[in-house]
Parts: sequence; structure tokens; C-alpha cells
Amino acid sequence: MMQQMLLGYGGPTPNVWATLSSADADTKDNAVPNLSNGNLTASNSASGWNHGRATLGFTTGKWYWEITPSGNAFIGVEPTSEDIDRQYFNEGTTAGMATRDGKVWFAGSTVSTGNSDWSDNDTIGFAFDADAGRMYIYINGSSAYDYDSTMSSSAFKKPAYSVYPSWSLTFNFGENGFDETPPTGYKAVNTDNGATTS
Repeated sequence: MMQQMLLGYGGPTPNVWATLSSADADTKDNAVPNLSNGNLTASNSASGWNHGRATLGFTTGKWYWEITPSGNAFIGVEPTSEDIDRQYFNEGTTAGMATRDGKVWFAGSTVSTGNSDWSDNDTIGFAFDADAGRMYIYINGSSAYDYDSTMSSSAFKKPAYSVYPSWSLTFNFGENGFDETPPTGYKAVNTDNGATTS
């Protein structure tokens, strides 16, 4: 029995945490994000924007992750039916939701401006209600702004981002704990909580 457990037979399925995907990333003009730090940090050493997604996603539920930025890159969430092979978040999207510079974009159009902006090394809390299509942004634990989109509750979605040269984003999906307290009812993106690859 012990040998079976060590070999992975008959034992519990291990919990898998989201990271950034090296496969589910933009390849337009060879603009692939550079991933490091256990595939939790995305940077860009090429010209133009690089776009990518997480390894795990969800269709429904309430989810939370954190990002530490250097620069004003796009962070957001999008259905995986969106074309990943595009230069940046808002190019050619019909249902992706992104934010940066105190602005929010949905389906490629600006839908909210004048919100609080983050600074380098802040902790950005990203809470997403996949049933309602609503995004909540927290900066260093304080509620900053939100946006209620019409993103389909039946679409499979993943955390996503676009990063520009000399900028970086470090994601925290909660494997070693969050820096701030997630909102009540929101879960880390891992398989025990129901997140999947597709």
C-alpha cells in the first residue's frame, strides 16, 4: 500500500495551483512573454506587447489572485475562446476584460476611467465573480474600483495579462498564502477549488 501511495496509485489527487502558461501565450511576431520565478513572473524583452494567460481557469464561481506590478501592464480575465495570438489584451478581443492606468476595457472598448491607479510593487488584489462577470480591484488590501461586465457565465475563462518591454508582473495564486485577505467567498485558483485547464 505504501509503495502504491508513493507511486501515486490509489492515493489522493494532488492539488495543482495556477501558474502562468508557456503554451497559452501570444506568439504573434514571436512576441512570447518571458516567464520566470516558477512561471509566476511575466516580463518582456522584445518590442511591443506580449500577451498570456494562466494555466488554470473556470466557468463559474468566485476567484481571487494577486499581482505585483513593475510598470503599467494590462491585467484581466478573458474567455479562452478569444484568440490568444494577438499583440496585446485589447487587440481583436470581443469579450476580454482588462485594466491598467485606472481604466477598464471590456471587449476592446474603454468602459471606465478615472479610477485609482496602482504603483510599482503594490499588491493588486483581483477578485472575479465568474457568474456575474464582475471584477473587483483592491490595492494593498483596500477596495479601489470594480466593473460589472456582460461576460458570459457559460464561457471558460482564465486570468490574463499583457506586458510591455521593461515591465513585469508577478502573480500570486495563493500557493504560499496571499499578502492580503481575499473578499469573503472568493477562492484561490487551484484544482481543489474546482479550477481546471479547460
